[in-house]
Amino acid sequence: MPEPADVFVPGKFPIKESNVYADRGTPQVDARTAIERAYVPLVFGGYGVGKSSMMMRVAQAFGETHTVVYIENVYGNSFSAIFERILEKLGYEVTTQRKTASGSTTGTQTDAEIGGNAFYVLAAKLKAGITRQHRDNEEEVKELVVRSPTESKLIDICETNSILLLIDELHKCSSEFSADLTAFLKSYANRNCSKFRIGLIGTENEASRLVISDPGTDRVLEEIALTTLSDTEANDIIATGFARLEMQIDDAVLASLKTYSVGSPFVLQFLCLEVAEACNSRGDKSPAPTDVKDALATYARRKAQRLIREYRATVETVGKKRYRKQILTAMANSSDEYVTMEYLVDQVSAALGEAIPSTALSGPLRQLKTKKYGIILRDVENPAGGGRLANYSGFTDPAMKSIIRMVEIAPDEMQG
Repeated sequence: MPEPADVFVPGKFPIKESNVYADRGTPQVDARTAIERAYVPLVFGGYGVGKSSMMMRVAQAFGETHTVVYIENVYGNSFSAIFERILEKLGYEVTTQRKTASGSTTGTQTDAEIGGNAFYVLAAKLKAGITRQHRDNEEEVKELVVRSPTESKLIDICETNSILLLIDELHKCSSEFSADLTAFLKSYANRNCSKFRIGLIGTENEASRLVISDPGTDRVLEEIALTTLSDTEANDIIATGFARLEMQIDDAVLASLKTYSVGSPFVLQFLCLEVAEACNSRGDKSPAPTDVKDALATYARRKAQRLIREYRATVETVGKKRYRKQILTAMANSSDEYVTMEYLVDQVSAALGEAIPSTALSGPLRQLKTKKYGIILRDVENPAGGGRLANYSGFTDPAMKSIIRMVEIAPDEMQG
């Protein structure tokens, strides 16, 4: 019989046979179909809904026919860093050159060490002793120079080696990276690849905020939204996981786990692991409601102290209307990452049972974007450039949404 940590794997991709995972229904089917057909799935959704885990499960289906290159984070990188990772995965030695007005500098530094987001020229050479034959007796390209994100030789190499490229955390990329990605996708669309595949992932509730809309890319992109766990998916994780551990879980415990996890696969896996290990430690096979409460307190202590403190320091502790608290609660319960003033007026008015004008909320909303109140909220940048997107606000740390929901559901356990 497996150990609880073999079944519930918070913070890890649930891709081993012993790991519990719930298929994500239509989004997962759509992502796999898109890759099979050489489209580019753009998986988007709120923080912590399981986008990366779903795409890694999808990638498993292509494991025997493709080489998976997973780019876990693009923050601070130029697009040439993506090419560098691919080439290194295939056994190339890569050096970089940065274009400058007066020439270029050559070295073996990474993009992050050099700094900036300009596209780097890459010189790549296949390491000694590595020679591969491919279809039609085509031999591996031994040397190449990549000068732009539309470099055809790089796409040819990805095609020859059946690369499945997954780029994650796209919401953290620079405008330069986004422009280069668009150029690359246009080239990919024009090459009619039969084996090179691409998948994109980002924490946004609108795909247009992740990839620049362009007629040359729109024809290959497939936008796939992923939301929080459904009741069926959460039930599947809980019931299947505890059954593998030969533990009996009653309806009350199952309902508590679903409620406190607020639709987050990570939080649910964490709570289930804590509950299962508590049962193991006392030699019991029947989780109790107190185990769930203890697990929630452990989550608050280990994973959420900073955000809980920031939230509690930001909201009012006295007063009837407590507008900052009302604003943050309304935003935490929104299905979108960004909300308008009109949304806040509607939600706060409903919560307080009276009509609240926007003028009453504008001051508290501005406060939540200042240092005095922890800059817990921020304005939203216009994806097309040109400053902020008028009338939209979002959390500075997207993880705050689930923390606020958990604090409001279980204030005693979520003390931090």
